[in-house]
Amino acid sequence: MTIRDFRQLQELQLKVTRPSPVHDILLSSISSIELRKILFVAERMNDREPFAPGMERWTLIDEQLCRLVDRLRVTGYRRTLEVELRLTDAGEFPITGGFTKLLPAFREKGVVTITDAAYEGRMLHSSNRNHGGQ
Repeated sequence: MTIRDFRQLQELQLKVTRPSPVHDILLSSISSIELRKILFVAERMNDREPFAPGMERWTLIDEQLCRLVDRLRVTGYRRTLEVELRLTDAGEFPITGGFTKLLPAFREKGVVTITDAAYEGRMLHSSNRNHGGQ
């Protein structure tokens, strides 16, 4: 399964319980230089473990997102990619902070936001800083 032929893709939404090889395959197939945002909709991630300790499971996605931005920049990509992790039931997550540990390498190339869908998208964390190319 790939999304290589969607040249005008601006936003991609993926459901995630925990990162898997499927996410790696999909991210590696993106070729749209119109891409602005990738949204991971998370439901009961990590079997209710504290959120921060489970973030190392995102290492493969972190690496793939960095490769995606590098690959797109070679073809003329000038945007700042935003990745949002949307927790659909944050009340179920014993959130202990530590959000800055999520996607540490990608933060150098894009913006990471974490939101709580149960409270109308309340922002729990953002790495937003002055990135060029918006």
